[in-house]
Amino acid sequence: MANSKFKSWLAQEGSERFGSKEFFKSYLFIIIGTALYVGADIIFAYPYNLAPGGVGGLSNVLNVLFPWKVSYYYYAMNIPLFIIGFIVLGPKFGIKTMLSVIVSFLVIWLVEVHLAYEPVIKIGELFSKDPTASLQNGEYSWASNLFLKVERENLGMEPFWFMPDYMLNTVIAGVIYGIGIGMIFKAGATSGGSDIISMIIHKYTNISLGTLVIIVDTTISCTSFLINHDFRFPIYSIILVYIEGKIIDMIVPPPPKKKKEKEIAQAA
Repeated sequence: MANSKFKSWLAQEGSERFGSKEFFKSYLFIIIGTALYVGADIIFAYPYNLAPGGVGGLSNVLNVLFPWKVSYYYYAMNIPLFIIGFIVLGPKFGIKTMLSVIVSFLVIWLVEVHLAYEPVIKIGELFSKDPTASLQNGEYSWASNLFLKVERENLGMEPFWFMPDYMLNTVIAGVIYGIGIGMIFKAGATSGGSDIISMIIHKYTNISLGTLVIIVDTTISCTSFLINHDFRFPIYSIILVYIEGKIIDMIVPPPPKKKKEKEIAQAA
């Protein structure tokens, strides 16, 4: 009995044969998907103080509250969740998720070293000096919210200010997130963190992965209020997560109800 359960556990999450077309396709999906979502997080979300859910979003919040590298926070939270996912979802899931985690570490490190979290989307004039410096106190508090300061000390240059376009940034980030995470889910893996929680719940319920991502990550997105007491940031973050979840469900549509009920019964 124990031996049959062990064999069943070994067979979880993925049936592609080593070296087959499906094998290479799934691992390519993981690499590309991970690079997309991590790049979107650090280039689009972090510079705008957005917390788009997941361990990445929570790492962004903690990085602002208690300055430490985002990558350090990311792995400190990922390790215990990965162990739980490995036990519940199986070794094939574990191997694939580990690949995603390794790729994400490399992408985060490259961005930290070479781009220093510099945002891509900017509108209006770029200011080398604080554009609100000459304003009075009452006007300063209002005008300062219109501009975003980008630190560039890591590149040996002075910081600059620009007027951000939060909505455009949020929509683009949400689409890229959804495509990246959807590709990883499609390959039978996760990006780690809260996605492991979503996949575990998905295994035992009929709730789609996209819906679970929205539920779990929206809760985390609300923590962005801690780093900026402006309700716009949690709202933008939730919009990002909602777009992400809908894109995920387009890439990984939920299985028919009867099929899912059969899978749950077999897992039990």
